[in-house]
Amino acid sequence: MIAFDHPLALALCLAPAIAAVAAARGRKRGRLLALPLDVWGGAVSAGAPTPWRAARAASALLFAAAWIALSVAAAGPASVAEPAGRANAGADVVFVLDASPSMAAQDLEPTRLDAAKAFVRSWLGSPDGASGAAVGLVAFGAEAALACPPTVDYAVVAERLELIRPGILGDGTAIGQGLASAYRQVEASGAARALVVLLSDGEDNVGLVHPADAARAVAGSGAALLVVGVGSRGDVPIDYVDPDSGRRMSGAYRSGFDDAALAAVAAAGGGEYRSADDAKGLEALAAALGDTMSELAASGRSDGGGRVSAPGRADPARRPLGRAMILAAMALAAVGWALRALALGGLA
Repeated sequence: MIAFDHPLALALCLAPAIAAVAAARGRKRGRLLALPLDVWGGAVSAGAPTPWRAARAASALLFAAAWIALSVAAAGPASVAEPAGRANAGADVVFVLDASPSMAAQDLEPTRLDAAKAFVRSWLGSPDGASGAAVGLVAFGAEAALACPPTVDYAVVAERLELIRPGILGDGTAIGQGLASAYRQVEASGAARALVVLLSDGEDNVGLVHPADAARAVAGSGAALLVVGVGSRGDVPIDYVDPDSGRRMSGAYRSGFDDAALAAVAAAGGGEYRSADDAKGLEALAAALGDTMSELAASGRSDGGGRVSAPGRADPARRPLGRAMILAAMALAAVGWALRALALGGLA
């Protein structure tokens, strides 16, 4: 679709037609004033050859086309393409991934963290997934870190996602700090819609921020909260390599997966809690995530003070065409001038 910044300038395109009509009427009435430059190489004689007349007409048409191209350029044309399949454009989705050593447990194949990462990747690539949303990543262990700020470059998100490993941020599970980091992102973005998705085994044991307080801060920013419990209780296999020492620990692990604690975090943030004890359970959560995004699209995002901003919409791709039209006008005028100068009267 073509759009114009100054559509009234398109009226200039009528100038060649008006000039042609005026010239035709002038020939019938006789000219009051003869301009020596109106016909290059002299006036048209009655016995002028057909090629000469055709060259003169073609030259006039080229100059008229050049004028029209300049008129269109003055109107500020641009090619506007509405992005397809971007239902979530204008939204921020921040995934908060538990990267504590317990996420190396293998009750989800191949590990809890790998299953959580596969869920994020599948959501990024599915037609009903990210769909234009800006996606960010926060990882936490004993500390929290922003792995990727919200972006629509999903290749970068996937690349940063692969860098997250169990134990990379210390031996501990600071859920509150992870949520606090996500809160800072959605609060600063000003996006019309925002969603924070926490994926954890719920074994919170360190950190300076209480998870419930962080969840309430997320809710206060107007963002929705989805908490996903990843894992199961009991003795589960684990194969963990400490990223600092390189020491490998494998065998059975007594999982303290805390379903109730995660549900309480979701409740504190006015969000939703889902659990997944296998890879299929995580796949089923993609539909729940899509439903949450649809609800956000319908309601918009509260700013914490009762106001609700309108749902976001992607800015259409806009490519200015003014420069191309100017170059086309110059080319047409150059050809028209060459045709008249060479064919109708020489260079002198």
